[in-house]
Amino acid sequence: MNVSIIFRKWLSVFAAVAVGAALPDGGACAQDYGIPLGISVLQSSSNFGKLRSTRFHSGVDFRTGGVEGKKVLAIEDGQIYRIGVKPYGYGNVVYVAHPDGNISVYGHLSKFTPEVEEYVRSERYRQQRNDIDLFPAAGRFPVKRGEVIGLSGNSGNSFGPHLHFEIREGASQRTVNPIGRGYYRVKDDLPPRIFGVSYYLVDTLTGVPVHTLVAKAATVAEGDARYTLAAPMVLPGRGYFCVETMDRKNDVNGSMAAYRIALSVDGEPHVEYLMDGFTFGENHFAKVVSDYVLNGATSNDVFRLAVLNEGAMPFYPHAVDRGLIDPASGIERVRIEVVDDSGNRAVLTFPVTYDPSAAGATVSIPTSAEAVDFRRHYARTTDGLKVTIPAGALYESLFYEQRKLASPPAVSVGKGTRILSDFYAVHRASVPLQAPVVLSFRADVPEELRDKVVIARLTDKGRLAASAAKYADGAVTGRASLFGVWCAAADTVKPTIAPSFRSGADLSGERRIGFRISDDFSGVASYSATVDGKWVMLEHDTVHGMLYHYFDDEVSGTGRRHEVELRVKDGVGNTAVYKGSYYR
Repeated sequence: MNVSIIFRKWLSVFAAVAVGAALPDGGACAQDYGIPLGISVLQSSSNFGKLRSTRFHSGVDFRTGGVEGKKVLAIEDGQIYRIGVKPYGYGNVVYVAHPDGNISVYGHLSKFTPEVEEYVRSERYRQQRNDIDLFPAAGRFPVKRGEVIGLSGNSGNSFGPHLHFEIREGASQRTVNPIGRGYYRVKDDLPPRIFGVSYYLVDTLTGVPVHTLVAKAATVAEGDARYTLAAPMVLPGRGYFCVETMDRKNDVNGSMAAYRIALSVDGEPHVEYLMDGFTFGENHFAKVVSDYVLNGATSNDVFRLAVLNEGAMPFYPHAVDRGLIDPASGIERVRIEVVDDSGNRAVLTFPVTYDPSAAGATVSIPTSAEAVDFRRHYARTTDGLKVTIPAGALYESLFYEQRKLASPPAVSVGKGTRILSDFYAVHRASVPLQAPVVLSFRADVPEELRDKVVIARLTDKGRLAASAAKYADGAVTGRASLFGVWCAAADTVKPTIAPSFRSGADLSGERRIGFRISDDFSGVASYSATVDGKWVMLEHDTVHGMLYHYFDDEVSGTGRRHEVELRVKDGVGNTAVYKGSYYR
């Protein structure tokens, strides 16, 4: 679905049906928007651009006092143009289009308005879908600034009651930083903190860049949000800095993201990082804006102050030589300024010295490694495994390795998991991928398992994580979004279903029935329920692995015994079925 195209078509209709207002000439100013929550003081629990492993946080999470049911308000006149029920994402979510061309997004709601609830209910029954994405006709749901458009909640992929809020530029669907742009203010007079810096030497061998961590130092606080290092940092050659930092908000625990980071060399601006906004197609660049390895070892953020591929990322408005530094040119002092989205700042200043002998051992490339140009298609076969790396799947060129492990690793598998191939090290898990690669394992798969195959990656916890695959012509083939240790496997066990009620029970005084569902390998892929043979809606609490059916007396009636059936299917088609009854 191309949401941008849908929005542009919808907006043209919106302009035609808008009553009493023409589209303004300019965009909204900071003071133009109202607050999105009916509370006295806005507090953010997670801010825009926070690094979350492989992505950025795309909005601001506003606190709701640990409870659900706070009034969610339209920030400006407009119309609801999109409504979603997304168990693995924003949960119950509303998108409001405004005459200035922007969109406001309100996620993890507990309830829509009664009119929207009825529309969503009707469409879910008509389409027989539990998760749904709806685009109501322009003019159907107009809203006014400050009007209640729903109640805050904890739906979707949420670990506590809050409101996920975004402002997007409608035509591009680019989500922007609402606090950094001054649309909102939160209680925040705390400067960011800077914990340390690291330096990577960059060599280029046969056109392939090689990054080597050669220096790392913790900061020394000097007071008034100013920092230095205990000793000069020794730089052995051309490379770049990474900085470990975090921001804070008043009365909120937890690490927040930096808004702007600027590095200067001997007083001259050298590279700038700015988290003003991004399209969702650019979100994956979080894997290279951060130091992918060091960032996973800390609750803070470790930002790379360099651009891997020139022009590839929109997060660096200024970069001299892509942020690379040549200490042989005689530089003496580095300054790193970190600014949060409320304007508070911290500054790290330190001297540097150049010593080419500090590089340590010479970089060695394994004899089995092959140079791979990230701009070109590449394929390699090793002892029963073919790996195909499409052009653009890598963030940069590299020396690629793959090998069959001499013996199977220690791995914890479920009772229905069948290992079908040897294990292979597919390059290194510390190297991120921009797009999936294709793994094809030669495997003698019994006929009864051929529709149950997956490819599986060994996780840090010693378990297998499955990805979809197909069997054909003696091979199990699937797409892998991570490098690491992989194998081919089969999943032969259906999911589990545990009802929260006793079959035959009188539930006249209850609002719902619940089922705990789980699958230990290929994962829950779909589910569907009927009451007395009629399809009924299910709400999926993905965080706690629960399905709920809220009784719909218009569909099922009352005062009698009801037969309920639930079907849950995993990623390879194994299906669990529960049949029971209740009185209501």
